[in-house]
Amino acid sequence: GPKTAKQLIKEYGTLENIIKNYELVKNKRAREGLSNGRKNIYISKELVTIDCNVPIEYNFEAMARTEFRIEEMLDNLYDLEFHSLIELVKKSFSTTKDKIIKIQKEYVIINKIKDLNNLCKKLNKSNLIAINFQSYVQANNEECILGISLSINPNQAYYIPFDQQNNNKDDITFKKALNSLRPIFQNNQIRFCGHNLKADCLILIKNGIFISNIYFDTKIAEYLIRPASSVSKLDKLSLDYLNYKMIYYDNFYSEKLKQKSLFDLSNKDVSNFSCELSDIIFQLIPKLSNELEKNNLKNIFEKIEMPLLMVLAQIENTGIYLDMEYLKNLSHEYEKKIKRISSEIFNICEEKFNLNSPKQLAVILFDKLKLKNIRKRSTSVEVLEVLQNFHPLPTLILNYRHLSKLKSTYIDAFPNYLNQVTKRIHTTLNQTVTSTGRLSSASPNFQNIPIRTDKGKEIRKAFIPKNKQKLILSADYSQIELRIMAHFSNEPELIRAFTEDKDVHKQTASLIYDINESEVTPEQRRSAKVVNFGIMYGAGPFRISKELGISMPKAKELIENYFLTYPGIKLYMDETISKAKKDGYVSTIMGRKRNAKNLASENKNVVSSESRAIINMPIQGTAADMIKIAMININNIINKKNLKSKMILQIHDELLFEVPKEEKKIISNLVVDEMENAIKLSVPIKVDWNYGNNWLEAH
Repeated sequence: GPKTAKQLIKEYGTLENIIKNYELVKNKRAREGLSNGRKNIYISKELVTIDCNVPIEYNFEAMARTEFRIEEMLDNLYDLEFHSLIELVKKSFSTTKDKIIKIQKEYVIINKIKDLNNLCKKLNKSNLIAINFQSYVQANNEECILGISLSINPNQAYYIPFDQQNNNKDDITFKKALNSLRPIFQNNQIRFCGHNLKADCLILIKNGIFISNIYFDTKIAEYLIRPASSVSKLDKLSLDYLNYKMIYYDNFYSEKLKQKSLFDLSNKDVSNFSCELSDIIFQLIPKLSNELEKNNLKNIFEKIEMPLLMVLAQIENTGIYLDMEYLKNLSHEYEKKIKRISSEIFNICEEKFNLNSPKQLAVILFDKLKLKNIRKRSTSVEVLEVLQNFHPLPTLILNYRHLSKLKSTYIDAFPNYLNQVTKRIHTTLNQTVTSTGRLSSASPNFQNIPIRTDKGKEIRKAFIPKNKQKLILSADYSQIELRIMAHFSNEPELIRAFTEDKDVHKQTASLIYDINESEVTPEQRRSAKVVNFGIMYGAGPFRISKELGISMPKAKELIENYFLTYPGIKLYMDETISKAKKDGYVSTIMGRKRNAKNLASENKNVVSSESRAIINMPIQGTAADMIKIAMININNIINKKNLKSKMILQIHDELLFEVPKEEKKIISNLVVDEMENAIKLSVPIKVDWNYGNNWLEAH
């Protein structure tokens, strides 16, 4: 190591002297290393020594600077998402196409009612309006709306600040502005666009206004065009598509908000910032629309993602009622369990230490208890799961972590998101996060509540209807990804299982182990289930062996038997990869796409990871599209029939509803019918559903 090497160099002067006197080195490990590795030491020195006498042929004429291939360079930088370099390249080269544009802007503040009335006349004559609300969240989780900007022409925008005091009858309050703008928002001849338009729609829904013609969301469009991209901020889109660096956007975040809150900034500052946003949104529409057309994404954008936007806004507005008293009691119960487990751990170790410190835990496991150091003193879940076969402590640590996470992440966290006005929790459902098209949930995240463990299930008991006249309805697609796999692969045995409504995992076990279905043991069925679902996610022998607790050779044999049982699935996987290499992408039934360029990587790990994602995306993406279509259709019918039932949450393949008891039959029939017929497959689609007084009862 460096420390010992420095000491030796200091003591003996040169490498040659060290080796000559190696027998005098006091450190036993270093002495043996020098003795056994003399040959390698000399080779290593030769490798790191610069050879100054290498013959080099050069031609000064060939070194003359030639023109950069700017477009090719920019294309590569866009793919790699090197946005700061893109800006630098555009600044450095003065070609018309790539020069960052500086344009005079016309941003107007609307302060008085008479100016608002004149603006409304202009807005009424427009066929496209870009909107952007400015707001901030207060301590009670309620939103305070500061103003709105609107753009109806490129490089022009208007900002309406809302007077918070209402001291003058001619000043514009939020309420007065909405009264004036309501007919415009509800005019179905006017198209509305935005960036994260759902947030703007939600503000309006809370105030009883539903936009009649939601046309375009620039964030969703960019997400469909580049689903694997992690950047969809407006300043980046402006640079990418308009060659325009947003002046106020950059200034606003880099300087203004470091010093003050949004509420404390002047109307002029907020106006310039907000107007620039709506202006750029307006200008991006034709550019992004053209990209959607070029990539054959218009259908999924117009038929699924944009209609879904309003459905999600309504779900978020409705919110979810949680039993806070139950959560409080559950928290106390978990606290007792955590303390009890902690005491057991300290008794076994005969000392106290910080259970949340990996470093201190490693000392106990590997130094005190002398357990096998599997992965550089790691105390990860994977390591503890192996070590629990040799000592009881790792099992207790795993239980401690599980309970602590449930308590801190869910039980104690949920009450912090309670809206004091509605007494409900209003999560945010994101359309633009996952590359497969699945929704994600945030503030709080309801998607990841564990369902496999009994302790995780206890949390779902907290999700209840607000009163006893209502019930919770859970409707869940049954094995939907396996059914989609059967459709894509056209595998006869898998299709037969679903067509005959058989237990597909039992059938798989029967075929793999070559026994009658009546002879299949629970363990064999579990193995088949793990492989059935694992194959779709590209699981190899290592993952299967870990999941089932079997050896790698057995896991390999299990996978081989699986592909012999269902040869159509292996063929589908091979053909999917082959087609992805040829086309450069894979797609769902509805046309959602995922770029497959990483299949051409020279890094084997990257190719392996990409192959798994490529095989899974058409399946998981189709499942995502399916439930989205069902959500749109269900919501439309509920609104059309003026039913009182509300869709309150989507968790992957499951929908939750709060249903008045008198609407039980009509809603269950409606939900199951729309879910089962959202997309037609070559196999039947099945939905499991149930009512309950809480989510766990209904699930």
